[in-house]
Amino acid sequence: MTANPSKTPPLVWVVDSAYTGELHARIGLAERLGYGYSLIPLPTGDASAYGDMLRQRYRQEGYGHTTPLLIITGTGEETTAEIANLRPVFAQQLFTVYLASILPDERHPRLGEYDLIASPQLSGNNIITLIGVPHQLNHENLALAYQQHADYFSTLPYPIIGVLVGGNTRYCDGFTQSHALYLAERIINISQALGGCLAITNSRRTPAPALNALLAGLNGIPHYYFDWQHIDHTFYHALLAHADLFVVTGDSLSMCSEAAFTGKPLLVDISTSATECYHREIVGGLIDYGAAKLLGEDFEPWRYIPPDPTGTVANVIQQRLMERI
Repeated sequence: MTANPSKTPPLVWVVDSAYTGELHARIGLAERLGYGYSLIPLPTGDASAYGDMLRQRYRQEGYGHTTPLLIITGTGEETTAEIANLRPVFAQQLFTVYLASILPDERHPRLGEYDLIASPQLSGNNIITLIGVPHQLNHENLALAYQQHADYFSTLPYPIIGVLVGGNTRYCDGFTQSHALYLAERIINISQALGGCLAITNSRRTPAPALNALLAGLNGIPHYYFDWQHIDHTFYHALLAHADLFVVTGDSLSMCSEAAFTGKPLLVDISTSATECYHREIVGGLIDYGAAKLLGEDFEPWRYIPPDPTGTVANVIQQRLMERI
């Protein structure tokens, strides 16, 4: 990155993604940086045309030909090489960040060309080893959502047990009706011991038959179900803010990381039949850190310093940018 005597703030581009969790992680990081950001489309397959399109966009959005350019990409669609290929297009202005929520056993050979890699699985030069994965939650939107929906949540019986339900993933389809009923049995044990109520929400990956089985299995236990398709993000954030503890399925790294960010007790289900080995490894990092415990029959509250993977990456980026301008 070339010298920038006026310390012009960087232009921040977030590579789009069809994978909701991956896109929210990139946007959450961009928001935390505070420079503003815009989305750029996925590579088209035509490297020359893609580079020309972004070069023209840089001229339109940048403050000058020496404006630093920060591109945030990561796991999801396989674009590792295509984004790395942009280095010659923007010369020394470019700073590339790769958010690696889950990586296969063999990393991409071009990954080392990125200026910064953030991963809960990797360590080494230009790598930030994270506890959990980046997300969009921060203290400000958590507090705002708490106030915005306080009238509703104040009517629920306390303690509120937040139940965050994921589902099947690309490589694991074990979130079945039988698994859902087994999950319900363990949730009932916690609920009966503590009283209060369950505040349950699902995700786009939750199979309808399994969800129905889970809710039927909780019949007789005070619970409130909120379909993700019918609530906005502020209500989900309010659930995180008002809940006293969480039960989260380990297939959703975002939900686990967001729950851990609140600093409240987090019980995770990482049954081998319903989670990938990579999910168990990463959620295991939250357990080793002390932010989570396995969902079992008993519950004893505990305290921990909330991990903030998004803030960790943002702080390193800002430091690196200051060193290079």
